[in-house]
Amino acid sequence: MVAVPTSLRSYDELDGPPGLPLLGNLLQLRFDHFHLILERWADTYGPLYRFRIGPRKLAAVSDPDVIKRMHRERPDMFRRTRSVEAATREMRLKGVFSSEGDDWRRQRKIVAMALNTAHLKPFFPKLQVTTTRLLRRWERAADAGTTLDLCRELMRFTVDVTTQLAFGIDFNTLETDGPVIQHNLDKVFPILNWRVNAPFAYWRYLRLPRDRALDHALDELEGQVDDIIQEVHRRMAADPSLFEAPTNFLEAMIAAQQAEGIGFSDADVFANVCTLLLAGEDTTANTIAWTVNYLLEYPQHCARARAEVDGVLGSAPIAEAIEQTHEFPFVEAFYNEAMRLKPVAPINAMEPLQDVEMLGHVIPRGTVVMLLNRRIATRDENFGHAATFDPERWMHHDDARTEPHDTTTFLPFGTGPRFCPGRNLALLQIRTVLSMLLRNFDVEFASPRQAVEEQLAFAMRPVNLNVRLHRRVQA
Repeated sequence: MVAVPTSLRSYDELDGPPGLPLLGNLLQLRFDHFHLILERWADTYGPLYRFRIGPRKLAAVSDPDVIKRMHRERPDMFRRTRSVEAATREMRLKGVFSSEGDDWRRQRKIVAMALNTAHLKPFFPKLQVTTTRLLRRWERAADAGTTLDLCRELMRFTVDVTTQLAFGIDFNTLETDGPVIQHNLDKVFPILNWRVNAPFAYWRYLRLPRDRALDHALDELEGQVDDIIQEVHRRMAADPSLFEAPTNFLEAMIAAQQAEGIGFSDADVFANVCTLLLAGEDTTANTIAWTVNYLLEYPQHCARARAEVDGVLGSAPIAEAIEQTHEFPFVEAFYNEAMRLKPVAPINAMEPLQDVEMLGHVIPRGTVVMLLNRRIATRDENFGHAATFDPERWMHHDDARTEPHDTTTFLPFGTGPRFCPGRNLALLQIRTVLSMLLRNFDVEFASPRQAVEEQLAFAMRPVNLNVRLHRRVQA
């Protein structure tokens, strides 16, 4: 892959949607539906095509071998796009997610340590407390007949879980108004999604109302996180053993900051704390929400998942031990199928660090390449009857399969060296909340005709997923 043969075709010889002078394909795009448009173009122009956003030349790829190779060969041959790095730096959020090379390696070690699976079992009692609060909140909503925006509800839960893991502080937004940190976090992802893809960085010269609102939110967020950091500093000063054995993400960052030879600035600490909060809040909440949407659409599968949960939990309203959360094979199959069809990251972007070959073409160094991760998991050649929602496909043993089931094309958490370090925490939350919901509630759409739509705001979320809960009549 280092030497590019001269016989290959050029980027400009790629097929792609026709565009306009100067604007390219900009007027054909909606960034909140960016993934859907790229997937439709792939149906027309094939597994590798070109397009433009203003003067910027981009490519999109939906070949599984190329996508897996790009993930595998990071960070030495491919990197996250410079637009992501620039946007996160300007927004004071350049943490492990958007860092590259040695900077990424330096930060990744601390993040991975804080999210190590060994920390999940001692953390589980705190997760139980937060899940019980969500249960009580939903019982009150059921008794009152309240319509719930399911994503907003779940984001309260995930922000409470993430702040406990990140800071060792219980915000309890489920039972109180809590700090306004969540309101400020909500403003970040949509604008980040816009700035990463914008053809021109106008905000560097002209601040529109949404840019000023973002600046205000970031200022407030920085003040809130700084207060938390100072509190953790005081806690660690009172108990120096925490420098040797930190109990949460922020303590680990501060310990690394103080350690000789590890250069973490205050800006690094803030950026990584916010990155963890953003990733932990949005991605997990949206994954649970999409899964519940499918529970509502497929009552026969919901009944099977519920029977499985009842058999494990008995009369308990929530999982009483972390080991129980691993006893739900059909629930696991169900959320895997939901993530296959509705991954929160249906696309992501990289750029090569040198000219590279892709499917017989030369992609020049620095070209933004959009990886259509969802599309490869929804092709019949990779998963049999790929458009069909079928959790049973995940229950078969390999020797019993008669249809394609290529799990290497299933990338909800990425793959390769930059595999998501928060995967195990996310899956633990998913299993815990789904089992609580199935054990205690019947759920229905608030309106029988409501259309739940996909919206991309850096992560893909369900829009208009409004539900009503009813206390389940126990047998």
